[in-house]
Amino acid sequence: MKARTIIGMSLLALVGMTGCEEDIVLDKGESPLEVKLSSDTVWCDQRADAQEALQITWTSGTNQGTGAAISYFFEMDLKGNDFQGGIKYDIGKTDSRVISFTNKELTDTLMHYFPTIPLEQYSEFEMRVTATVAAASVPTQVSPVKSVKIAPYKWRVLNLYIIGDATPNGWDNQLATIMSSDYDNIAHFTWQGMLNKGEIKFNAQLGDWYPCYVRDNDDPTKMHYREKEEDYPDNKWVIEEAGNYLIDVNLDELTVSFTNLDGEVPFTELYLVGEAAPTAIKLEQSSDDSFIFTYNGALSAGTLLISTTTATSGCAGYQPLDSNGLGSTGILLLSDLGTASNQWNIPAANKYSVKLDLRNNRLEIGDYVGYEHVWIMGSAAPGGWSWDNITEMQRDASNPNVFRYEGFLSAGELKFPLEIDHSFGGDFILAPQANCPISENGTYFIGNQPDNKWIISEAGNYRITIDVENETISFVKL
Repeated sequence: MKARTIIGMSLLALVGMTGCEEDIVLDKGESPLEVKLSSDTVWCDQRADAQEALQITWTSGTNQGTGAAISYFFEMDLKGNDFQGGIKYDIGKTDSRVISFTNKELTDTLMHYFPTIPLEQYSEFEMRVTATVAAASVPTQVSPVKSVKIAPYKWRVLNLYIIGDATPNGWDNQLATIMSSDYDNIAHFTWQGMLNKGEIKFNAQLGDWYPCYVRDNDDPTKMHYREKEEDYPDNKWVIEEAGNYLIDVNLDELTVSFTNLDGEVPFTELYLVGEAAPTAIKLEQSSDDSFIFTYNGALSAGTLLISTTTATSGCAGYQPLDSNGLGSTGILLLSDLGTASNQWNIPAANKYSVKLDLRNNRLEIGDYVGYEHVWIMGSAAPGGWSWDNITEMQRDASNPNVFRYEGFLSAGELKFPLEIDHSFGGDFILAPQANCPISENGTYFIGNQPDNKWIISEAGNYRITIDVENETISFVKL
């Protein structure tokens, strides 16, 4: 191995030197030259990049009372090389006999001078210092060889974030959700929490899209490191059903697993029964999250329970933990609903929003909120019939049941999706009749068939207002 002399490199900055020859102590005494180490075994840790990993010091040696200056020469090489190569550093005259490496500096230095040594495995090194006295009468001194075992680290991504519309913070890469790192295995990351139905991938840096990890083309349990756009297709994982998930990633093996921790939903059909629902009302099970059931509509005044059938006894069902009315309450499963000791109390006949969460065993009854989103679609709409270019209507800030669109419409047909469903099998706000003319005081129905649409006969700027509580729709040409 060819020797490389360190001159003007990073190691120079690591050596403490006085810089002033007149400050050097001239009488060195009679101490023998000896190298000392802060540790004889060093496992470099990337997570502690800036922390000191190894400090090398040595005694002054002796000038035998001559007062002559002593110059030092440092050598470090793999054990067995007999210092034929490796690091050689002409330190010169100094009383500051210290070389200190952080974890990063030590790893970088070893990778520069010993590029073939294994990472994350110990390699044994030897070091020595030679002292030369500026007096011919004093012989050159060589310290006993000192051995040290060092394992340089393998560079890894230290932080990993989940991002995507399935994740808590969506596609905002400034707010991507960090995963938990495993201290004993730097390549291992986990995260547990609620995922929505949608897409997900992994970013390695907050606020940036690269580097990232994406799904393998063929095997969803494998991932690929993507440092730039052309590295690999930007494949995402798809969460088919919302739920409480455990995500497990190993960046060394480039593997990932998604485990839905919820198990099976206990019921697939549930009904509101009691005085507030004289005719049993079936709750709608969410297509995105099977543990969520909802109802938005009219309730009478009176008591209310949740049944697994349309009956109020002789079947399983849920009661509140305490007698409650509106708001959020815990629920209790009964094998026979007829034994219920508590019921919900609806104070007045009105429209309400009911949300049952079987994952967290809670029921929420609140003011009616018909829909979270309404979109506009059709040959008259800005995005036509394309789901990818669909236009969302704006929700009124003061009334969450009112949605508006204001802008240009072409001559053609219109209807209003209530969910993004590329199969066109979801619910729409539809016209009460086929080829329905627009008006300022129109009505509608919700469903999928018959597929009635409104007709925009003249292109121009329009204001469309939909009130999902009162089930009205208004078209105004501006």
